[in-house]
Amino acid sequence: MSAVDSTPIRQARLALREFARQLMREPANVTVHRQRLAMALQMPGVEPVQGALADLFVAVGADEQALKRQAWANVRLRLAPHVARWFEAQIDQPALSRITPLATRWSVLARPSADISTRARRCSSDDSRTLAAAVLVAVAQADRAGQQAFLHHCVTCQDKLAFMLARRALLKSGAPLPEGWHQVSHALEQTLALT
Repeated sequence: MSAVDSTPIRQARLALREFARQLMREPANVTVHRQRLAMALQMPGVEPVQGALADLFVAVGADEQALKRQAWANVRLRLAPHVARWFEAQIDQPALSRITPLATRWSVLARPSADISTRARRCSSDDSRTLAAAVLVAVAQADRAGQQAFLHHCVTCQDKLAFMLARRALLKSGAPLPEGWHQVSHALEQTLALT
């Protein structure tokens, strides 16, 4: 069993799902929002925490400023700095729109807006980091199928983050880039130029 499948994480994931179902029935239930944020903090990565916080900010408005500030303060160190600033700016504002760039796939009340990047719609930054780490193992083990699956993912999902992280780590180690990496780099640069 891997560290990601460990019992505490699995239990937190199951609890998050149960709290999500409760929020679908009672979106303004502050107790459930708090419990869900506590469980999200037990999950690895940023996305569960950001998704749960986005749902809270969608459910409550300016009259619940103290609740929003406390929730933000509890999770802000887990968020990317620019995301933490976006949430902080919303603390004394009315409820967030249901469609917001602050939503993640872990959100149940909030929905991601269309103005986020293709990569972010298709996979999270947590996923990108995990994939980059996995392909480094594949390269070290000369696992060509694993490398090809990674490169296919990067092109298909426009996952420039995963590619950049893995490429940088490979170059830093002094290892030459495996076959196909230059073509994918070029393809990703072309899509960057078109956007």
